[in-house]
Amino acid sequence: MVRRIESFPTKTTGRERTHERPKRVRRSAAASAQRLDPCGAIPQSMFHTQGALFEDAFGTAEMREVFAEERYIEAFMESEAALARAEARAGLIPEKAAAGITETASLEYLDIDAVEQRVAEIDLFTVAIIETWKDAIGDAGEYIHWGATSQDIADTAMILLIREGFAIVERDLRAVRDELADLAAEHAETPIIGRTHHVHAIPTTFGLKAATWLDEVERGLDRLDELRERLFVIEFFGAVGTLASLGKSGLEVQEYLAEELELGVPRTAWFAARDRLAELTNVFATVASTLAKISRNVLMLGREEIGEVEEHVPEGMIGSSTMPHKRNPVRSERTVGLAAMIRGHAATMNAVTEAYDERDAGLWYVEYGVVPETFLYLSRALRNTTEVLDTLDVYPEAMSSNLNVHGGLVASEAVMMALAETIGRQSAHDIVGEAAMKALDSEDSFADCLRDDKRVTDALADEEIERLTDPTEYTGVADSLVERTIERTRSESEHQ
Repeated sequence: MVRRIESFPTKTTGRERTHERPKRVRRSAAASAQRLDPCGAIPQSMFHTQGALFEDAFGTAEMREVFAEERYIEAFMESEAALARAEARAGLIPEKAAAGITETASLEYLDIDAVEQRVAEIDLFTVAIIETWKDAIGDAGEYIHWGATSQDIADTAMILLIREGFAIVERDLRAVRDELADLAAEHAETPIIGRTHHVHAIPTTFGLKAATWLDEVERGLDRLDELRERLFVIEFFGAVGTLASLGKSGLEVQEYLAEELELGVPRTAWFAARDRLAELTNVFATVASTLAKISRNVLMLGREEIGEVEEHVPEGMIGSSTMPHKRNPVRSERTVGLAAMIRGHAATMNAVTEAYDERDAGLWYVEYGVVPETFLYLSRALRNTTEVLDTLDVYPEAMSSNLNVHGGLVASEAVMMALAETIGRQSAHDIVGEAAMKALDSEDSFADCLRDDKRVTDALADEEIERLTDPTEYTGVADSLVERTIERTRSESEHQ
């Protein structure tokens, strides 16, 4: 039942801004999806983001709630109410009207079916909301949207939703960071073969591998933090960005509106300057690519022939309809795919920054598809990654086995550097290279091939050769690099 009132509410307030904000009445995201078709049969929803088959593969319930249609309408009404309070403070509309608008700024006073009907008739969702709301609240409704243009309120409402979603993204990226810090600390000295160009290189540690991912996540958090000031701003500039409808009072209203919503005031209108949202989606794309890189490494290191880590598969999950033995790393796989879609959305946002004139709705409307989906996809990618890292099975024995598969050859650089101190680097490189090729082409160990070369034994003692060809002794300062990276994370965590 939609409440209707025929006159101003009896409650009035003074210039000191004591208007109470409305209590939020919200349908669940699931309820938002249950719109029936004209025959009253099948619920209509976005197949991949709200349908029962795939919604949790492409998003999370929490983020779907943020970007539900009803939540956007609420944010729209909140923005209109904040504008009314700002204009009352500036003396542009009656205090009583501002109080009435504020008190009724909730879905309780809005007939959603009537809004849908109006959208179908006039094809302008902003006016559909405003007119339906006005019909429900009487005289106060005449002051809704005073001096504003549609995009003023629509953009501001979207920023309110983005701010909610942004907080979730930051929180969940910090969770990924914390999991990586724990993983890096636990395995700071766990040796593993380093791989370059897809083949074995020299030893490193699994902790340093995790710390490298951690450092990249930290930079992602830095980028999000740097974005905040540019992104969280109001839009209130009137038809073409001049505030002509309110004159000089418009600047005062801007300040009051921003204060009401705890947002910043941009210097100029951003109706046709969509770089803020392009930057947002590009930063999200960078974060998603970091998550995809972690996932790809988990997938590669988890192959049976490598077996160094494994994504934990919860009991009861089915990997195949025809192969009963399958245990598929679906969370890592899906994160890779989600990152690809996020990068695609970022490219779309880059394209729609090329707006004409002072406003260009043809490009603006694209954001209503791109931005919510980007948040949904990233929320699921973050959740996937956190879950994978939290339950990741690590196998140091397999790492050791793979490290020693070449019998010490992967420590060739260590031998070369030690030999170089006596005979020079290039000569040492050539001599060690000969011994390495001999070891590869024979049954002899790398150490024995080195011992067969008098140029080596003249410079290095037998025990030194033995030590230098032990891969576990050649991880450099990996443990110190891990500690340095974790220390930054600890410091950041203490200040949050």
